[in-house]
Amino acid sequence: MSAPARQPIRVLYVVPDLRVGGAERHVTTLLPNLDRTRFEPSVICLGEEGELFAQLGAAGVPARALHRTKRRAVAAVRELIRVMRLERPDVVITRGYNAEALGRIAAWCAGVPNTIVWVHNCGDVEPRGRVRAIVDRILDRYTTAYFGVARAQIRYLTDDLGYPESKIEVIYNGVDPSAFDAADNRTAARELGISDADLVVGIVAALRPEKDHATFLRAARRVADRVPSARFLIVGDGPARGEIEALVGELGLADRVVVAGSRPDIAALLSAMDVVVLSSYSVECFPMALLEAMAAARPAVCTAVGGVPEMILDGETGYLVPPRDPKQLADRLTALLSDPPLRRRMGAAARTRVETHFSLKTSIAAAERAVEEVVIR
Repeated sequence: MSAPARQPIRVLYVVPDLRVGGAERHVTTLLPNLDRTRFEPSVICLGEEGELFAQLGAAGVPARALHRTKRRAVAAVRELIRVMRLERPDVVITRGYNAEALGRIAAWCAGVPNTIVWVHNCGDVEPRGRVRAIVDRILDRYTTAYFGVARAQIRYLTDDLGYPESKIEVIYNGVDPSAFDAADNRTAARELGISDADLVVGIVAALRPEKDHATFLRAARRVADRVPSARFLIVGDGPARGEIEALVGELGLADRVVVAGSRPDIAALLSAMDVVVLSSYSVECFPMALLEAMAAARPAVCTAVGGVPEMILDGETGYLVPPRDPKQLADRLTALLSDPPLRRRMGAAARTRVETHFSLKTSIAAAERAVEEVVIR
C-alpha cells in the first residue's frame, strides 16, 4: 500500500499590519507563492490592514485584521488564541516588534507545536527595554526557530537579542526579475516634471530618520553643482517628510528635487532612474527596494550597513560608501552620472546578480524548505 498523502502544512503569519514597507512586501510576495499542495497560508494583522493587505485576498490567501492597539494587547492575545485553536496551524510565524511577543504567547497558550520569529532588521531604532528582554528569554523556550534575511544579522540576533545561534537560519529575500524592465523608460519621470534630458538619481525608502535622507540631500547639493542635468527623485512617505521637504528648501534644491510620496508604480519609476541610492545609517538589513533596483538593471550607490554589502559587489554592481558621508556619496554619484557605459555595465551586472542569487523563485524555495524542516523536526 502507498503511504497516505501528507496534508499541507498550515502556516499562520502574525504581523503588526501590512503598510508599505520592505518587510511587509516580503509577506505579500512570499505567502501567495507558496506551493499550495504543501502549504496552507493565512495572515493576521494585529492592528489595521494597511495598503498591501488587499494583495493577499487577491491572491487567495485568507487574511484578517484585529484592529487592536498596543493598549489592547490582552484582547489581541485572546483573539489570537481563539483563532489558533480554531484553525490549528502547524506553525505560527511572527514578524514585527509586538507581533513577535503576542503571537508567540498566543501560540504557546493555544498549543501550536512550532513558532518562528522572522527578523528583518539588524538593530533597533530604540533599545529594547529590560522587560522585553526578559519576555524574549522566556519565549525562547517555546520558539522553534529564528529566520533572518542576511548573514549580517547573526551577531545582532545572538549578542543583542540573546537568541541561540543553533536556532537561526538565514533566508535571503528575493524578487522576480521578469517584473522589472531593464530598459530605460522615462514615462513615469515625465509625469513628475522631469525631462528626458535629465539624469535621475532616485531613492525609494520610507521617510524615517534611520533612512537618512538628509545625507542623500547633502550629497545631492554637491552633485547638482557638478552635474547641471542631475535631478533627484525621492519616492516614499513617512513621519520625516516635513523635515525632508524643509531641508530641500534650505539647500536650494527646490528646482532639482521631486518628493513623489508613496507610489504604486515602483517598477516604472525605477526604469526612469539612472542611479539608485540607499543612504541608511542603521537598521537596514536586506532591503527589498535595493533588490528591485538591481532587478531593473540600475546601478546603486549605498551605505555599507547591515546586509547591503552582501547584495552589492563594490565596483561591479554599484558602489558602497560609509554612512553619513555626503562627500563620498556625491563623488560616487558624480562618477556614475558622468560615465554612461559604466552605468550600463554595472546595471547589467546587478540584474544578473539578482537572477543568479536573489530571485523570488530561489527565495521561495529556501523558505519552503526551512519551514518544512522546522515542522518535521
